[in-house]
Amino acid sequence: MSEDRPTMTVAAQCLLTGITLPLEREIKRQLTIDNPQYRAAKKYGRWIGKGVRPELKYYQPVPGGLRFPRGFANQAVLLCREMLGCDPRIVDQRRLAQEIEICFRGSLRNYQQEAVDKALNRSFGVIEAGTGSGKTVMALALVAARRQPSLVIVHTKELLYQWQARVQEFLGVEPALIGDGRFALAAVTIAIVNTARKRLQELVPHFGQLIVDECHRVPANLFTDVVSSFDCHYLLGLSATAFRSDNELTKLIYFYMGDRIHRVDKRKLVATGAILAPEIIRSNTCFTYRYRGDYQALIKALVTHEGRNQQIIDDIVMMAREPDCGTILVVSDRVSHCQLFADKLQARGLRVALLTGKVAPELRAAIVDEVQTGKVDVLAATLQLISEGFDCSGLSTLFLTTPISFEGRLLQVIGRIMRPAENKRARVFDYVDQNIPTLVRSARARALVLSDL
Repeated sequence: MSEDRPTMTVAAQCLLTGITLPLEREIKRQLTIDNPQYRAAKKYGRWIGKGVRPELKYYQPVPGGLRFPRGFANQAVLLCREMLGCDPRIVDQRRLAQEIEICFRGSLRNYQQEAVDKALNRSFGVIEAGTGSGKTVMALALVAARRQPSLVIVHTKELLYQWQARVQEFLGVEPALIGDGRFALAAVTIAIVNTARKRLQELVPHFGQLIVDECHRVPANLFTDVVSSFDCHYLLGLSATAFRSDNELTKLIYFYMGDRIHRVDKRKLVATGAILAPEIIRSNTCFTYRYRGDYQALIKALVTHEGRNQQIIDDIVMMAREPDCGTILVVSDRVSHCQLFADKLQARGLRVALLTGKVAPELRAAIVDEVQTGKVDVLAATLQLISEGFDCSGLSTLFLTTPISFEGRLLQVIGRIMRPAENKRARVFDYVDQNIPTLVRSARARALVLSDL
């Protein structure tokens, strides 16, 4: 093969030199995305400041070539092969730390072993697996197999302590924690992203593997500021769904973490008993509203509509009186709506817990314990808090009280009731606001997602 082929140096980022102008243009095109913030401002007639650009460019021109995120490396190789007829020469400068002595103390289901085996054949990429699949367990099996000091990045305090418990259980070691007033380093370290961002110089030299949990939920600047700083040999992204609500920015996951390594088939999760397939119950509502394009005003009217709320409350009370019902999960994207349900249901004699951003973090663990021990009939929670980092098999029936159109968020919240438990029956109550065309479309989108469960 010709010695004048391109050279790709792989470290914290990739540097590709010796490429042709057409190839450079194509890489630039693929690493440029529309700015959702700019597009939304234009759509709704908002003021656009000088700092809001129409496009976001995830490359940096350098003399003789381009620098770009490491996760795009495989795509760059394929483009070289397609447009130049050759692979680039690879200069691997990624960090391998001294190996750690660690053993995996669990056992993997067949679908988990399949995902782990595929990941072991790749040094970076994303595993996509739904709630209840055991993503944490798969990641810890990879930590043991790769024997590299590993940093796990999470975005909430709840996930920090959930990972701590799993590391103790499946690796038999005490992980170090970064965040919630702590900073320590160990063979396995778990860090809240906002704290880790402030201590990158101390963190980077210590690790040979970086794991990003719920990588579809972390802020976009996690990738640009944090992931791009690590030159560790291994990168692993974990996601229940690789969709982001700011859809264009979904590409960032793959730009920075690498291609999707494996997607766990939801049917395998049901077949093995890892999750329960939910029963879907749909009800039409009496809600009416003259919609003129202001979606926030529409939702405000919806959550304060007495007839609609009473319909939902009556359904919840009826369900709560069924034997072996378990704890009912009522979700809304408005705190005031959750509070309304809590007040009304308590007045009907039900034991209700409220989980919103106003609840102190130290009290959230107590709420989980109460749900698990059967002390709560109804948990009213905001979508933001219940979507991730809430691991509780006691939740059985879900009431979707506000429309959810984003598939990723819908799958996350439904996952809360799909964890198996003895005598448990999973059910989802979805409300269709049949008089509002835009909400009917949202309901149809949900129906497509729900039909695939």
